[in-house]
This record gives sequence, C-alpha cells and structure tokens, in this order.
Amino acid sequence: MPFDQAFALSSVLLATTAFSGLVLAQSVPLWLVLPTAIILIVSLLHAGGVLFVRRAMAQVTVSPTLWNVLLIGAFVILLIDLTVVSRDLLPAGIHFLVVLLGIKLLTLQQRRDYRHLYAISLMAILASAALTTDAWYVPIFLLYLLAAVWTLLLYHLTQETAETPAVVTPTSTAACQTTFPSRITHRFFWLTNGTAVLTVTLTLAIFFLIPRIGAGVVQKTSGEALRTTGFSDRVDLGTIGLVKQDPQIVMRVELPDQPAVEKDRLYLRGLAYDQYNGQSWSHSGTRQRSLSLVAEGTFLARPAGSRPSDSLLGTIRQDILLETLDTAVLFAAPFAELVNGEFLTVQADAMSGLHLPFPPSSRIRYSVTSQVPQLVADERTASILAYPDSIRSHYLQVPVGSQQVADLAHRVSQQATTPFERTLAIQQHLLKNYRYSLETDTATLSHPLEEFLFTRKTGYCEHYAPAMVVMLRTVGIPARLVTGFLATEWNEYGGYFTVRQRDAHAWVEVYFPHSGWITMDPTPTVSAAVATSRWESIRRLGESLRLQWDRLFVRYSAKDQLAVVHGVREGSDALRERVSRWVSSLSAPISQVLSRLTRMVRTFQPGTLGLVTVVMVVGMALLLLMLRDRIGLWAATHLPTAHPQLAIVQLYTRMLRTVERHGLSKPPAATASEYARLVEQEWKAAGPMVANVTALYLQGRFSRTPLTPGELSRAAEQVGRLQSLTHVAR
Repeated sequence: MPFDQAFALSSVLLATTAFSGLVLAQSVPLWLVLPTAIILIVSLLHAGGVLFVRRAMAQVTVSPTLWNVLLIGAFVILLIDLTVVSRDLLPAGIHFLVVLLGIKLLTLQQRRDYRHLYAISLMAILASAALTTDAWYVPIFLLYLLAAVWTLLLYHLTQETAETPAVVTPTSTAACQTTFPSRITHRFFWLTNGTAVLTVTLTLAIFFLIPRIGAGVVQKTSGEALRTTGFSDRVDLGTIGLVKQDPQIVMRVELPDQPAVEKDRLYLRGLAYDQYNGQSWSHSGTRQRSLSLVAEGTFLARPAGSRPSDSLLGTIRQDILLETLDTAVLFAAPFAELVNGEFLTVQADAMSGLHLPFPPSSRIRYSVTSQVPQLVADERTASILAYPDSIRSHYLQVPVGSQQVADLAHRVSQQATTPFERTLAIQQHLLKNYRYSLETDTATLSHPLEEFLFTRKTGYCEHYAPAMVVMLRTVGIPARLVTGFLATEWNEYGGYFTVRQRDAHAWVEVYFPHSGWITMDPTPTVSAAVATSRWESIRRLGESLRLQWDRLFVRYSAKDQLAVVHGVREGSDALRERVSRWVSSLSAPISQVLSRLTRMVRTFQPGTLGLVTVVMVVGMALLLLMLRDRIGLWAATHLPTAHPQLAIVQLYTRMLRTVERHGLSKPPAATASEYARLVEQEWKAAGPMVANVTALYLQGRFSRTPLTPGELSRAAEQVGRLQSLTHVAR
C-alpha cells in the first residue's frame, strides 16, 4: 500500500476509534451517531481506494466560504443543544466535538486539516476516558494507540516525501527512494508495530508510577444511583417484591480469609426493625452514633470480647465493592466488628446497622470483619430464659388486634417445652405450610400479615419474616425483622459472590440472653435453575474480569502503588534469602568433597607440589566457610544499595540462624520479644546480644525512625559476637 493511501486510512481509523469510545460511553445520541457513522464509512472507503467513492468525492469542492458556513452551523448547534436539548455543558460539548469531527472528515484536503482531525480525536478519546470506568475502554484505547503510532510515523514520512525536490538526477532519485520507500514493506510494518508495543509498555509503566486521583472526574452522578427498597426508617409489607426480579448488580463480595466457607449463601445485613403497627415496620429510635477510629481508615463497630467466646462461631472478613445506591446503608455479614474504607466517618444505629452520613455518589470499596454468632448449648435446652427489661420493652411489642396470630403461635408451639423449641416449631410451621410466590401484592391491604397467614397462605420473604417475628413475640420470645441481601450466586472465576437487586431479602433475628441475636430464616429456599451453558460461564468470567479491572486500574491509588513497591521489595528480599539458603545448603557437600580429596591425597601420597596445592585449596575453602557470615554481615551494613530496614531484617535473620545452631529454634507463634526472653532463660551468655539485636530489629522494622549507620554497625557487631560465641560453644 502506498504511503499516501496508508496515511489517509490510518488518520480516518484514528478518528473512528475515538468516536467509538464516545459511542460506547453512551454520550452521543442516536440522531448524531447515524450521520457521523455514515461520514466515517464514506471516509474509510475513500481512504481505502474504492474507485466510485473517490470519483464522487472528487466532484465535491470545499471552498473556504463553505468551511466557514459549516463552522458557524456547528456553533449554532452547540447553542441550541446547550439551551434547549441537553441543557448541560458536558453533553453539549461532546455533541459539538462530534459535529466538528464529521465536518473535518468531509473537508480533509491539506495537511493542517489532518492536524485538526488529530486534535479532535485526542479530545474525544480523553472525553470517553473521563466518562467511563468500564473494561471495554482497554481495547478502544489500545486500538487508538496503535492507530496513533501509525498515523504519526506516516505523517512524517509523507512530509519528507513531499519536501523532496521535484527536479533531481536519477542517482539522487534512487537514493531518495532507498531512504523513503514509496510503499509499506514488511520491515516497516513490523517496525511500526514494535514501536506501538513499546509505547503500550511505557504507558503501563507510567500508569503504575502515577496513581489515580479519582475515577471519572467529570462523570455525571446525579440520577445514576440504583433504586433500592427496604433500607429506610420505614418498610411497608410488600415493597421488597418490587425488586425481587431485577437482575441489576448491587455489590460483589469477596471472602479472602474463608477458602472453606459455605459457597451457597451469605447473609448481608442492612437494617433491623423493632416496631410493627400492623402494616409497616419502623425503628423505635433513629439516633446514630459515630464509630471510633482505631487506625487509619478502620472503624470499631463492636469491640472484641463484647460477646462470650462460646457464643462465637468465628470471624469472617468481607471485601465488598458496592455499586452506587440510593441509600447510605453499608451492608455486611452479621455482626460487624471492624469496618475499613476510605470514609471520613461511619455511623451505627441502636440495632447494629451501619450507615454513611449520606449516600455515596459513586461505587465504593470497603472491608468488614464480622463476628459470626452461634447459639450456646445451654440455651438450646433451657426451659426458661431471663430477658433484660431493655430487650422486653423493645422486642415484644405486637400491634393491637393480633389475637388471631397469637392463637396460631400458641397452637403451633404448644408441644414445645423450651424457648428454642418454640422458635423452631414456628419456623417449621411457616416453612411447611406456606407457598413461596412473588405474585402476592399486600402493600395496599389493611391487614397484610393476617391475609398472608390465614387467607392466601402464599408470599415471599417480606411476609414470612414478619409473620415469624410477630408469632415469636406473642409467645414471649424477643425477635426483630432484618432486611438486607441473601447472596447465593458464587462466581468461581473471581472467587466472590455476585449480589443483585433480586437478592434483596428479609429474615429474623431471635434474642437469647447469653448468645445474643441469632439469625433465623423462615422463608423456603427457592431452587433457582442454574445455567450450565457456556454463555453463562463466559458471562461470569466477564464479570470477574470487570472486578479485576476496577481493582487494578480504576481504583489504583497511592496506597496500591506503595503495596506494589513493597511487594517488589519483599520479593527481592525473599529471592536473596533463598540464594543464601542455597549457598548454605551447598557448603556441607563441598566440605564433604574436600574431606574426601584430603583423604585421597593422604592415601595415594602424591608429590610435594600436588600436596601443597591441595592444602591451599582446602585452606581457602575453609577460610571462606569461616568468613561467610562475616562477609554477609559486612555486606548487610556497608553496601550502598542496602536499605536500613532490609539490613536489620537480614541481621536479625542471621541471628536467628546462629541461635538455631545452638538448638534454640524460634516457635512459630512466638513474638520477637518472647523469643529473646526464651534465649535469655536457656542460654544466658547469648541473652544480652540477642536482646540488643531484637531491640534494634523492632525499632528499624516497625518504628517510623530509620536506623542510623552506627546502630546498624552495633547490630552487626552483636551478631558477630554471637557467632563467635557459637563457635566457642561448639
């Protein structure tokens, strides 16, 4: 392909890629997409050398007057768009940019027109980057980068060709053709693509060197939040059913510390309610307290030890990516102990619900460590439970006119002898005698609970859970209603739960004096059909890639940058430690080989010169083995590339190996200070040296004040004395 044709084609492809980014960002209306797409197709055919298109375009002449008229028309469209259509500067500016792109494609004649086209394309690709955080931007950007490399190279090559004198000798013409070939060769093709690959590599390097300040700075956030139901101060029966068929993703939940966790369901608690008036549930108190900040970005929701240890099943940590919702509630597995995220403050209500001061304007990522409660054995068999007055006053309230519900609860639980058995009896009655259905609408009924229990006998979680709460309260068992999400969709590719709007759920928390609030769910399990087609697997894989894209690219911050640096540094430290261990493991076989050679020399009695040579080799090897630790100490403290923190870690590691040779290994669960006290008890001569090195190690490893060269030398001296002491002890 000739350079001129390739240059025109790459220029139009550059504009096409930039325009595609705006279209995929859903920032260009259909009335503007269609004419611009037609102009791009015609321009591509013209640049590609299609004959009839070239003949048609040759008939069109663009004069400066026509160009000025088109430009004025573009400004008029901008004003109309800004005042009547969009009424917003951002979309109106993007529409104006697309109009300019179309006009410039129709008037490409001189080289300055191509420069204008490049500027418009650059602004378009930057606008699409600011308007989206989705992973589809990756191939668009890579295509734009490839087209840009080709376009810039061809622009300069065609400029050089154009500047070649028209009258030249045959010799100079041949030389010119050798320097600037008239067509794209294989060598030029691969050289250009290699330059593009190098450009992408440099771009990635710059990406990881410069953290993100924010995602989508100029994105519109108003009106984009997902509407949720059941997470306000008041919940009417029948409202959650409005979202139970909505597949929109609400959040993704990773469980990094629970590889063996049950993957079929995870309760994500939102809000709890204690008062019921016969039609809706509400909070008796809406006052919220601010959680105390225990570390940078970490808030204490419930202090450790606030629950008896025998009532806890364990802890579970969740990493949650929450989409933009119209609620300020933070969701977590019951019950949250620590909340970590980039929040100014986190609040909690009286029933352990977590809140932000206001709904977030963009998706957020946070981590929660929860204590998983369990019912203790004594309360399973206790015939009477003593409830505190504060619990009885809040969680035994029933609306007036609930006698029919109370009679049903007493009839169902009359055979039970303990509160726990009565709880199970009511739960089993609801599970076995009622049918699950989303078609039930009780939001407009005056007595929705009685309608569910005695008339329709069909409903969903928002009917089952309130029915169990009211029935438990009528038999004297404190209970409350909880709304949140029940995660059941596990993504095996990304290792996380995908939570959708349809996973909105309501369940029950029952109070036991010693165990606390225990989760119970009276709603029958709905066996959803599991899609096994490869398209479903591809969809889950795509969602997993989107999550990784958000973590590694969109949310890449200065903290992540430091984590990458520390990871590289720790990897180099681990490699250096492995090499040291490898050398140490080789020293023993080398010593054995040298011993065998010595015995062979003595057995065969070689000449004097050979004997002296062997003795010198053996002596040098033994000297290197004896000085190996000394050389390592010197390198750790004097090499200019050694970081003080890394140097003290290496010295402490050498100290550990030295003491281990004496028979005192460091227990895995022991801290550095505990191990120093252990050495002082078992090996008193080494106690002071180990204590000094340990103190310097703790200072250099965990304090903000770096160790001075003098302190590093003192640590190296102590390790050297300890090694000498080990050799003497041997």
